[in-house]
Amino acid sequence: MPIRLYQILSKKRNFANLKNYFRMKKILTALLSLCLAAFTLAGQEIRNIDETVVIRSDGSARITQVWDVNVVSGTEFYLPFDHLGPIEISDLQVSENGEDFIAEGDGWDTDRSREEKRGRCGIVRKKNGVELCWGQGDYGDHVWTVRYTVSGLVMKMGEYNGLYFSFVNPGLSAPPQHVKVMLVNETGGPAWTEENVKVWGFRSESEIFVEDGAVRAESLEPFRSSSAMTVLVRFDPDLLNPAVEYNEGFEAIMNLAFKGSDYKDKTTFGDVVAWILIILGLLILTPVGWIVLALIIYLVFAFNYHVLGWKYDKKIFGTRKIKGWYRDVPLKGSIPAGYYVLSKGDAKNEWGKDCSNHLIGAYFLKWVLDGVVEVLPDPENKKRVNLSFKQQTSFKEVLENDLYTMVREASGKNLILEADELEKWSKKSYKRMSDVPSRALTIGRKWFEDRHYTEKSNRLNQEGQEQARHMIEFKNFLEDFTLNKDRGAVEVTLWQDYLVFAALLGIADKVAKQFEKLYPADFSKFSQALNGASLYTVMSYSSSISASALRNARVAKTWSDSGSSSSSGGSYRSSGGGGHFSHGGGGHSFGGSHGGGSR
Repeated sequence: MPIRLYQILSKKRNFANLKNYFRMKKILTALLSLCLAAFTLAGQEIRNIDETVVIRSDGSARITQVWDVNVVSGTEFYLPFDHLGPIEISDLQVSENGEDFIAEGDGWDTDRSREEKRGRCGIVRKKNGVELCWGQGDYGDHVWTVRYTVSGLVMKMGEYNGLYFSFVNPGLSAPPQHVKVMLVNETGGPAWTEENVKVWGFRSESEIFVEDGAVRAESLEPFRSSSAMTVLVRFDPDLLNPAVEYNEGFEAIMNLAFKGSDYKDKTTFGDVVAWILIILGLLILTPVGWIVLALIIYLVFAFNYHVLGWKYDKKIFGTRKIKGWYRDVPLKGSIPAGYYVLSKGDAKNEWGKDCSNHLIGAYFLKWVLDGVVEVLPDPENKKRVNLSFKQQTSFKEVLENDLYTMVREASGKNLILEADELEKWSKKSYKRMSDVPSRALTIGRKWFEDRHYTEKSNRLNQEGQEQARHMIEFKNFLEDFTLNKDRGAVEVTLWQDYLVFAALLGIADKVAKQFEKLYPADFSKFSQALNGASLYTVMSYSSSISASALRNARVAKTWSDSGSSSSSGGSYRSSGGGGHFSHGGGGHSFGGSHGGGSR
């Protein structure tokens, strides 16, 4: 008999005390179990979910998922799907390292041991859904390939065909660090485009686009426990012929998905109240009051920015003041990483400064200086040039490849970009062009995440902040180059890289003038490759057409979004052209559930 129990019984032969003793022991045991469970789950990892959804003409799909995970507890991995309605899920297959698991069909027994489930998979049928299950085997790292068929994934919904499905649940045993879902067209019908397929996403920091004839939904940052990958897609009726017809139209499904989302269908009572308050505010505040308020705001900003020198975001740079020099090309020459730093870290950007024009102009200048694009004199205008894109090439960076492809398309059959061609093309292909800056931000952020990112604090670590500061220190170096006697000689080939980043910083003209002043002979040789064109003309042209093309694309996109409507004529904030997910909304989706992972 334990000593504590003996003392209770010997001092007071009281049954209540004995009862309290066992109650306390029970609570302590439960707390210990909870702590142990929390410690165990902390080691769980879902590093990546790569999902390919091959959609057939009848609306069914064969889904292939690749799960890159680390498991530390449980006997099986499971994926729950609820609220399936007319949708059916079947034919589960799982493999690892090229070896197929034994498929048990619908007879999966969840109560078996880990060893009994090893190398096996099966389905649990529930009242309103299913669970796809497979044995985890040994604890540690696994890469599973999971395949299953979904009948009725795309349904006929009134005059449109629709897909509204949760591909990744919230509440997994560990939040995924990266998720990608690709919807692939194997219907045998017309190609999917931004005109005939509209897309929306919900419940995570992700993006969704129609691109290259497919639909891509991909996370932009690691999931939280509440994050999900819920997708809504509207297909034009001629794209496929679904075997399942839903009893409600797409409009009803869309309204259900949009409830509580960032997307908005019709003007609500709250909108009316908000507008009334704004109008009252304008009436109450006199013109003099507005002028005084604007002046105060400007003076506060000017004092912080110019007097105190608080020019930069501390989360990005680790300080608000940056005065040093850095003479090497920063960030290993990554243009998107530099764009990310400039867009997120400069206090001026919060007041309307936009360096996206410089982003595209920097790529143009890079291609010219690398000899990928040939400069040709414009026979009709000496103040401008034409650019030959006849050279077919590829770049390591996907965004640079895509941008080069866009400009080649704009240059027409002769592959020579002439007056106004890119600007006109951008009006028609506004989605592709207007997405370039946001895609650069995503790539730039990923560049830092792969090297210098602290996930817990959602900011750059010290080394990352130092790398970010190099961007501003490099700008200081370029601007003050002629002032410093200890600057040293700079190789001509290095000036090429300098000019590209100077274009991104918006100071290419100033840097070129310093180059010409300090090294006139080298500058002359440097310019000879431009077929007699002035380097200043090339830089000015690159910058101006980039600005015009991006402006035209954004204007066209704004008109498209504001002019889009649902089938009933209600105007929507999102045209379905893709973009960022809504953090809210996405409720009552088909397949939507909670949980999954190791158990």
